Amino acid sequence: MRRSSGVSRKRLLPEITESPSESNRICSIVRAPGESLKMPLVAGYPYRFFGLNFISDRVIPGVSQASEITVECAIHLEFGKAPAAIRAPEYEDESVQANGEEYLFHFPGIGRIYVRGGEYMLIEQVDGADEVILWQLILGAGASIAGFRRGLVPIHASAVASGDHCVAFAGQSTAGKSTLAALLNGLGYDLHADDLCLADCSGEHVMVGSGVSELRLCDDAVGTAGWQDIEPYARHASAAKSVFRWNETRNASRRLQSIYVLEFASAGVEPGIYPITGIETLEALIDCLRLRLPLLLTGPAKRYFQLLTTLTRQVAMFRFVRPRDLQQSRYWTEYLAAHFEKESM
Repeated sequence: MRRSSGVSRKRLLPEITESPSESNRICSIVRAPGESLKMPLVAGYPYRFFGLNFISDRVIPGVSQASEITVECAIHLEFGKAPAAIRAPEYEDESVQANGEEYLFHFPGIGRIYVRGGEYMLIEQVDGADEVILWQLILGAGASIAGFRRGLVPIHASAVASGDHCVAFAGQSTAGKSTLAALLNGLGYDLHADDLCLADCSGEHVMVGSGVSELRLCDDAVGTAGWQDIEPYARHASAAKSVFRWNETRNASRRLQSIYVLEFASAGVEPGIYPITGIETLEALIDCLRLRLPLLLTGPAKRYFQLLTTLTRQVAMFRFVRPRDLQQSRYWTEYLAAHFEKESM
């Protein structure tokens, strides 16, 4: 497979290169929560991530706008006061309420995100909340729900491009998804998505749209990936992470070739790559979804599990077990790259 030269240091931008103007805004129709389609037209800024179109009434800092999108099927992002609660929740805990059509997330110190169906988000931001973290939640939990309601499978994964395909590395937080993507980028593989892959199983092949041009790396991973001389877009001191963004528009969707479920070696499991087969593929995929199982059980659960089954039949899945020692990361990254290059032949 042909690889690119990886992320260029010149392409990484610590700030927006140009200020948005009113000419960047487009007009769209917005529905308020619980209301039917209403007029008049309101302006917004167009973006495309994960194979979905978004229209926001605020600019996303440091992220390129889309040049062309289809307004009629866009997800609308509006900032204002979110509902205090949703009607008749089917699931509820301290952080979320859900009834299959409406979802209300609460993030202490950041804000609340209300999602209706796969078409609308209302964001209430806490005064002084970190803007970078807020957008990560909007384009993480919010986009996962919106994609889920549109029949997409939200996988907690990062992905890199490999020729015309992409390869995903799945796992929950601290599994090392972003670190692995950064190391593979150093080998010449372009980043396709970080932390979220929305898989479209409706066609002949499973497709994944490109995500936000962003990587979030812990301090140790920055050094391991050789990015210590690159100025990050932002720093999360509390999490000891740096956010790297580059102002680049990537709208292509790619066929998902394989998913590698990330694990660390232990006393009972040696480092290596092991195929996942049979019923274990469905179990492994559910463990790697970006949404908790109770949220998946709201709405058309039967249809959704049919999508999961379709994905596991069309996409090869493996367990990638490697040592925790970052000093060995480069060797095991090359080992992984050789494996998925061979699988693509």
